[in-house]
Amino acid sequence: MTETVILEARETRRSYGPVWFVLSVLMLGLPFIGRQHIRLTNERITLTHGFWTKVRDDIEVFRIRDVVVKQSLFHRLLGIGDVVVKSMEGRSEETHVLRGIADPVGVSETIRGVWNRSARPTGPATTLD
Repeated sequence: MTETVILEARETRRSYGPVWFVLSVLMLGLPFIGRQHIRLTNERITLTHGFWTKVRDDIEVFRIRDVVVKQSLFHRLLGIGDVVVKSMEGRSEETHVLRGIADPVGVSETIRGVWNRSARPTGPATTLD
């Protein structure tokens, strides 16, 4: 089975807030360069961020345990929010935050749909008698 891209998104500039926006404009937009980039495929979620130092984090879909949407009042007015993905790596739980995503509820439902497709067994059902 080949890996297919289902969703690509970036952390939106609206997530920085008005004060941070003014500061970044004064700094010639440098904070906007290292925004978080999110890529969802049928096998994994890839998070990439950073300007000077690039950091890439892969979350295998079958390891996902929970997806939570967080939105402050300010973010709800702007139509953005954070999607928190909780996964199991070995015996420890890891938390990954997809920051400043437009339509966070839709993104969490997409992740949930991909997880359901990967977690459900395929093929004919078998029973033990």
